[in-house]
Amino acid sequence: MVERSYFFNTPEGGPAYEYKAGDFARFHAQIIGNGVSNTNTLDDLAVSSKQNMTVSLAAGYAFANGYMYENTAAKDLIHDIAEPDTDRIDRIVIAFDNTPTQRKTYSYVKKGIPGTNPTPPSLTRSSYIYELSVAQVLIEAGKSYIENDQITDERTIDAVCGYIPLHNIYRALSIDEYGTATFLNQSFIKTINEEGVTFEQSQVREVPFGRIIEDTQGEINSDSTFIARARGVYSFWAEIGWWKTSFPVGIDVQIYVYVNGEEAFPMVAKVLNSSNDNFVIASGIDRLQAGDEVQFKAIVFHTGGEPVTPNLIRLRIAKLS
Repeated sequence: MVERSYFFNTPEGGPAYEYKAGDFARFHAQIIGNGVSNTNTLDDLAVSSKQNMTVSLAAGYAFANGYMYENTAAKDLIHDIAEPDTDRIDRIVIAFDNTPTQRKTYSYVKKGIPGTNPTPPSLTRSSYIYELSVAQVLIEAGKSYIENDQITDERTIDAVCGYIPLHNIYRALSIDEYGTATFLNQSFIKTINEEGVTFEQSQVREVPFGRIIEDTQGEINSDSTFIARARGVYSFWAEIGWWKTSFPVGIDVQIYVYVNGEEAFPMVAKVLNSSNDNFVIASGIDRLQAGDEVQFKAIVFHTGGEPVTPNLIRLRIAKLS
């Protein structure tokens, strides 16, 4: 086992510290993932057609394994001429080449193999070379120039390129090519209950979840209890419904959210005035602390003294922030 320290000045009276490019690459690779830039000020290595067999690679930058490539201005790349009878697919590739005789990054046209059903050339990803494909270019048989509809942008495809992610810092955050952020592990539950839950007149009861469709954080603790794993603002949604002929018209349905055994807020109070008015939908938001226990509860009135059994209950909880 070897312990390494990054990055310190030489200690007083000690031997000189020396760092290599690979040390900086290892450092950056812990923070910056592989991919191309996604900015508001650059075209971020987009590929477009020019004259004849030339395409243009726009300004932008890319990272792979801690090493950086930068193209400061539009760069021309020239494809080999087309075959007379068969198409081929080339790729515009950013190569990160750490072989001892190279040690550089560069862009180039990776030529494909012509054929009746051509496929793009594979990317090299070895211990020394790592390639990103920013575009495929269809070279049509017998054609002496390239048009934009022959170019397929691959920058958004994670398997061959993707946009630069920040990992080990924002591990739960993903940002797409439009700058839209997605919280990958955000709390969300979705349940449905079609088994029939009996409500006695004027008696509050817990609303059971039933079948779990989604529970991203494993927060459903029992058939009626959700335990928040993290503090934040949460959204709550509930639906209780009956078949049109299975409930007494005029019943009053009230739904509440309870937190730690206490009523937090009422979600809805609704009277079902006709057989077409046969379901209740309610929503609301509240702030929770980690470990808070949440339950949906409901009460029905004006049932004619008889118990009522809804045919459908659907519940949702989502963490907003």
